[in-house]
Amino acid sequence: MFYKVRNVIPLDNMLLKVEFENGIIKSYDVKKLKERFQIFKDLEIKALFELAKVDAGGYGIMWNKNIDLSCNEVWENGVIINE
Repeated sequence: MFYKVRNVIPLDNMLLKVEFENGIIKSYDVKKLKERFQIFKDLEIKALFELAKVDAGGYGIMWNKNIDLSCNEVWENGVIINE
């Protein structure tokens, strides 16, 4: 099952505020990914990080053609900030 993303807001300190189509809002810390995957280190550039947007269909978040994040990653590892 996919938990589709409706909206994403990049916040300070490499955090994302992600609203899902079911109304749940989660916070997701991208910093942990840069420790595991080299490509996410580019997101330390604030101007690039702030380009976060929902990809077509809501199946994830993307920054450019090389950097993206699946909706299920955010759903499974994000922290609920509303219910």
